[in-house]
Amino acid sequence: MERRNAEGYHDPTAYGGMRMAEQKTERETVKIVYKNGRMELYIHEFFPCTAAVARKVFPLIRRFAKEEDKGKLRQFLRIKAQEHSGKVKAFSEKAESLTAKTEEWHFYRRKAREEQIIYNQCMKNLKLLEGRKE
Repeated sequence: MERRNAEGYHDPTAYGGMRMAEQKTERETVKIVYKNGRMELYIHEFFPCTAAVARKVFPLIRRFAKEEDKGKLRQFLRIKAQEHSGKVKAFSEKAESLTAKTEEWHFYRRKAREEQIIYNQCMKNLKLLEGRKE
């Protein structure tokens, strides 16, 4: 979207309006409606979450969210876990193919650890969603 209109004049109002309209895309959410209020958690932005946050939010999700929303979240977490598991394997294999203790070796080892942390969060989130303890 251009900042100028069809005649070539600067038109910030139309530009701003179109930018706002483009941002209003539908996001996948988990809706939690309980006696004293409600929450909407954006799946792609909120999950996987840390263990401390998960211990607070998953009991609410299990109790107050619709089965459809729980299913969407379960599927998302499984896909994310699979993605990050593949990345851990790829980064680990790359690190193994390099000379130990080099800068590049450290880089790929660090990336593998970061992906492993996210994978672990996904798996813990899935366990808590299903009602099992960590």
